[in-house]
Amino acid sequence: MTELTPLETIENPAFYYEALVLAGGRGSRMEGRDKGWIMWQGHPLIEHVLDRLKNQTVPPHRITISANRNLDAYQQTGHVVLSDDRAGYLGPLAGIESALVRCRQPLLLVLPCDTPAIPFDLAELLHSAMAAQPSAQGAYATTADGPHPLCCLLKPSVGPLLSKFLDAEQGRIVDWLNTAGAIPVSFNDAEAFANFNDATMLQEKDQ
Repeated sequence: MTELTPLETIENPAFYYEALVLAGGRGSRMEGRDKGWIMWQGHPLIEHVLDRLKNQTVPPHRITISANRNLDAYQQTGHVVLSDDRAGYLGPLAGIESALVRCRQPLLLVLPCDTPAIPFDLAELLHSAMAAQPSAQGAYATTADGPHPLCCLLKPSVGPLLSKFLDAEQGRIVDWLNTAGAIPVSFNDAEAFANFNDATMLQEKDQ
């Protein structure tokens, strides 16, 4: 693992974006444990994801961690920590909403903290797909296993649509992405998007 230090300003990248790591859930399928600090291959899951982000082919200008507990621990990573503006653990979309409002760059890359093997070219490929379709307001990963809506790249301008979606308590994350004008982008390696939804899956992946 590379040392986790705050990112410095990146000069003249292919494109500018911020990254958001979602670590603000209840961990209900992990017996209430904070997923970001669950160990895998000798390191907490949050460290794996941060390492992948820092080594993207086009690195983010800034990384923010969405967290609603263990805030001091997350701050020790050297990155901005942001809690949901909405109370009550309303899920990942609440974390995305809070980050979109504060995003200072043209794009926000979103990742869950329990997907430690994302491709190193994820941001670049999502951006390329958006560039090929100028009307796209975002892009999200899909594989043969289905959509991975929490691995997405978004324009901050979709924030008001997300707020309305949350206010109305409407359905699935992928439904909001499609409504907001995000496009699916196909990736061949489904294993790269494997996430740890419960303790059994974590043990299987760690073998």
